[in-house]
Amino acid sequence: MKHLKGFRGKYFSLAAILALNATLTLASDVQSAVDTEKQLYTPKAEASSETTEVLEESSAPVVVISKKIKVSEVGAPFASEVYTKKEIAQSHSKDIYEFLNTQTSVTALPNMGNPFAQAIDMRGYGLGAGYENTVVTLNGRRLNNIDMVPQLLSSIPIDSIDKIEIIKGSGSVEYGDGANAGVINIITKDYDGAVIKSYMGDNGLKFASVGLGIKEEKFSISGYIDDYSHDGFKEVSSDGTKDESWNRNKSIKATLTPIEDLTFNVGKTYSKMNVNFANAITLSQYEQNRYTIPSSGYNEYYYSSDVLSYGFNYKINDKFSIDAQVSNEDKVSNYVTYSSRSDYDYKSYDTKINYSDGALKALVGIQAFDGERDAFGNQTTKENLGVYAKADYLLNAHTFSVGAREENVKYKYESSTNSTEDDSTLQAYDVGYNYKLTSKMSLFTNYNHSFQAPDIDRFFSWGGTFNGFIEPMKVDTFNVGFNYISYPHTFKTTFFYAFLDNEIYYNVTSGNNTNLKETEKRGIELSEKYQILSNLFSALNYTYLDTEIIDDGLGGSFNGRSIPGVSPHNVKVALGYNPVKPVALILSHTYKSKTYAIDDFDGNYGKMESYSVTDLSATYTYKNYEIFAKVNNLFDEKNAMFADGGAWSGLGVYPINYERTFLVGFSARF
Repeated sequence: MKHLKGFRGKYFSLAAILALNATLTLASDVQSAVDTEKQLYTPKAEASSETTEVLEESSAPVVVISKKIKVSEVGAPFASEVYTKKEIAQSHSKDIYEFLNTQTSVTALPNMGNPFAQAIDMRGYGLGAGYENTVVTLNGRRLNNIDMVPQLLSSIPIDSIDKIEIIKGSGSVEYGDGANAGVINIITKDYDGAVIKSYMGDNGLKFASVGLGIKEEKFSISGYIDDYSHDGFKEVSSDGTKDESWNRNKSIKATLTPIEDLTFNVGKTYSKMNVNFANAITLSQYEQNRYTIPSSGYNEYYYSSDVLSYGFNYKINDKFSIDAQVSNEDKVSNYVTYSSRSDYDYKSYDTKINYSDGALKALVGIQAFDGERDAFGNQTTKENLGVYAKADYLLNAHTFSVGAREENVKYKYESSTNSTEDDSTLQAYDVGYNYKLTSKMSLFTNYNHSFQAPDIDRFFSWGGTFNGFIEPMKVDTFNVGFNYISYPHTFKTTFFYAFLDNEIYYNVTSGNNTNLKETEKRGIELSEKYQILSNLFSALNYTYLDTEIIDDGLGGSFNGRSIPGVSPHNVKVALGYNPVKPVALILSHTYKSKTYAIDDFDGNYGKMESYSVTDLSATYTYKNYEIFAKVNNLFDEKNAMFADGGAWSGLGVYPINYERTFLVGFSARF
């Protein structure tokens, strides 16, 4: 085996750029009856009937976080961010990656130039491996891969999303393997009627989508289809080839409620995409001309995914209910340039029994994920089986939460000359407490023990030599936070500390995947939003991150150094203004301080420059129609990510978000 897919993926499509760990929402978390037509600041409790629920014996609707056991945002015993479909729509982000990267505390940027396979990161796990430490789910289905390929969110049209929940430093009990930084839950909506949207922009950008749906008392069916294409930003080959791309998605899902307490669901989604993305250029080339054609050319990447999901929910009585969901995914990942094709077969199973009796809410569940990859004539599998239990208890102003999980992970690798197996059993624990000072103000603290079983590519060195079954990663995270959620002022802050055993990383000097014996991460997350006037709001978000290698397990050569790819300071500010009732203007700015290049643990490669981008959007709304325009990178700042190639000199500088772009479009609901 001369080439291993995972390592080619790591450097051509699997690391990400710039951790923009700051949160920006275009509206805020409020529970006020203020007329939403007279303000840009959007009360979440009124943003969508599908995201509200009466909890904790309160007659007022509150924002609900569906972390297996549902809790209110202000009453959650963990750090969180919640974004409604109205906030997502107001951002005018062209895809979910852009929304996460510009509106939330999550990093999501083109992975070594690949816009369709972007890596995500939060809480200082770094650009090289942050996505492996964050679990992403789509309607409960796990999107994490068994190898070093990031979660592919390009297959989720942003207009199909009803809500995004970000759970930070918690979630390992309910979601298991990889939930060290936290969990991102993406929930799609059911269409009722028809929705159309289209936009176009510079460099041949074109997009169109249609969503249709019918909702009846016992039956619903809805679906969407979209088509995205882009002619490319620059030439990536001397023959005139540009970094062009296209992406097409379609989906249909239905629910049936034959009797009052029983609901069946079934859904089918299909996605395919193709992109040419440039290899790295040198630092001197980047400084002279960001449009330089890479001497090593480009990569053509093709991807397809076919998913069938089905399940049911049955309310047994007033206290017990059962929910069971199954999904099967067949997908293809093909680096056409290198004739490097991988075929995947994923099967997911998730069954849980819920109990609710007044102040006590509890559940027990079983989750299984069977993943198989066929590539280069070899077959590699990773199978996860987890059992967990969780309970929340409400006592007046106090909320207590406790849970535990045990998960078995099995590996198997078969080639024409070799066959090997391994397995491990890992545990997760979570204890949380929330004290409501008032109905709008709370203090919380949380302890979470999590783990990451290595992805299958971690067992191989650069070039495909068997690396050995390296140790699983274990993390203890402590959170202390304060929430004030009201109108016109919203404030959130969290202090966190994480101690890591055997953090998994790639050593570019040796070309091996291995473990850092002991590392630490600490930080402060701060967000403040203020409705200055009925037609004017401001938002400020700041994240400070500090990481340190305590014991590298290699004799101390990396001791005291920071994890590369983690910017210490992340700032995001925004100003929203309604000059007249139908018009909304939003100006936002993102800044990220310098950090060491991806995989530059020894500090020899150098720091990548700071990241700075300013965006401006304008929207005109009339009844069910909307016209919008957006300028990204208003001041034409050039940005890039650096990657340390170590023994392989092919890495270097990847320009990203390096020119001013624009789009204009419209949407309509019928």
